[in-house]
Amino acid sequence: MNTSHALKGREDISQFVVHLTRDDRKDFEGGALAEKNFWRIYKDKRIRGFQAHCLYNPLLAKVDSKISSKFNVACFTETPLNQLHRLVRAIPGRSVVFEPFGFCFKKQFLVEKGAQQAIYINSYGGNRWLKGSAMSLFNRCVKDGDLAEPDWRLLPFINAMHEKYDFSWEREWRVLGDLDFKRSDIVCVILPSEGHDDLKETFALAGIATISPGWTYEEIVAELASQQRATRDAVKALEQLASNA
Repeated sequence: MNTSHALKGREDISQFVVHLTRDDRKDFEGGALAEKNFWRIYKDKRIRGFQAHCLYNPLLAKVDSKISSKFNVACFTETPLNQLHRLVRAIPGRSVVFEPFGFCFKKQFLVEKGAQQAIYINSYGGNRWLKGSAMSLFNRCVKDGDLAEPDWRLLPFINAMHEKYDFSWEREWRVLGDLDFKRSDIVCVILPSEGHDDLKETFALAGIATISPGWTYEEIVAELASQQRATRDAVKALEQLASNA
């Protein structure tokens, strides 16, 4: 079945995934403000997987770093583009605070890079049987200072959801390790609606559209169309200059 037929007209399912940056100075040696992390990603053409985000984080803290580092992932959300403002707002009880700086890619691009949706084990209402299975899998896969191939590769994508912890609403996708990309893979970048005019000009000159959290679909489409026309006109002008040379 061609999934494009099933997805046609589905406004609740996005064709895109987004990576948002944050101020991580308290989390990492060498951490930086969200804007600096954003710019570093653009220059390096790489979104780095700095740490694990799975059910097993407490257990990984007790094993050799050569093992725990293999659980590091780069994270993305498939939240529809016109709902991104819900991710950068203050959310009570949430320790990670994303800011309106990020990169948008086609979901298919991530799929081809081996991305996987985060898998949430239901532990609500004292339902521990499935979580018990997930923990047993960890114990079988991580022992004697080694990882059991290939079963361990499922582990970095597993999380639990229960009354005190549930992030399934993030609609998260993960890439094991780092994600390398070409700038032509970027659909658009996310920047605050106010200010940062120098950054917006830089991306406009590079032919990359800029959108902001809180924009409607109409505003997003208009911006993407405007940047496409500007890029097309710039290419025509360069071709004309070349032909007159």
